[in-house]
Amino acid sequence: MDTIELTLSIPPSEHDRFLAVLEEAATGFVQDDAELRAYVPADRWATVDHESLEAHLAADGYPDALSVRPLAAKNWNAVWEDTLSPVRTGPFLVCPAAFDVPPDQTDVTVLRIDPEMSFGTGHHATTRLALQLLADALRPGDRMLDVGTGTGVLAIAACRIGAATALGIDTNPDAVRNTRENARRNDVDDCVTVRKGSMEVVPETHYDLVAANITRRVLLELLPDLVSHLAPKGTLLLSGLLCPQRTDLLDATEEHDLLLDAETTEDGWWAARFAAR
Repeated sequence: MDTIELTLSIPPSEHDRFLAVLEEAATGFVQDDAELRAYVPADRWATVDHESLEAHLAADGYPDALSVRPLAAKNWNAVWEDTLSPVRTGPFLVCPAAFDVPPDQTDVTVLRIDPEMSFGTGHHATTRLALQLLADALRPGDRMLDVGTGTGVLAIAACRIGAATALGIDTNPDAVRNTRENARRNDVDDCVTVRKGSMEVVPETHYDLVAANITRRVLLELLPDLVSHLAPKGTLLLSGLLCPQRTDLLDATEEHDLLLDAETTEDGWWAARFAAR
């Protein structure tokens, strides 16, 4: 799928406000000291009012700060292998299948992830935060549900550290195929099951750990269904959230009688783990 790249030439102090404006349409962001880049799938471009965005930037003193360009679909597996940059997060090392694990990383659980998309490789803060929270929450024998599985990295990680089963769901057929391939690479295809769709494809059963690394809007829409699939005393893990969105999510989870168990931040992103009371 083609992607639209928006580049906002603004200082880091302004990033949070524009991240909040674009987070529902964009599937990912890159931030540095000179600019903020947002990546919007072509089929969501119509939802972005870029003229209003330009006017907002100009009113804030940043005229001509917005540039837009289409990006052709990439072979993210080739990009991933070319960079050869494994990512250490918590007890996990996320790296391409062909990469040799450094001798000083023998204490890690290796996750072999070859992506068909740009996210879910461990390079984005939301994935790293989710993996850190998952590692501390999962118990041997748990049943896990991964909503918006992407590359399958969270479901695979859960099985690698002792989950009995993990179900990954995603509306993107490429993600479903990619997750199955990655599960085989990690020898957990007997533990990881993948289904195309959203919560309607999840069996009427309960899970000890439910994880969702997606946008705030989708998380709020799905929250009742996520909670309904939690086992008694189960754990809900939410990521993909900007720090300013913390209050919204805490208010919503309080309405569902969830107790904040742990939270963590990185690069302006927030993730949290909740316990069912």
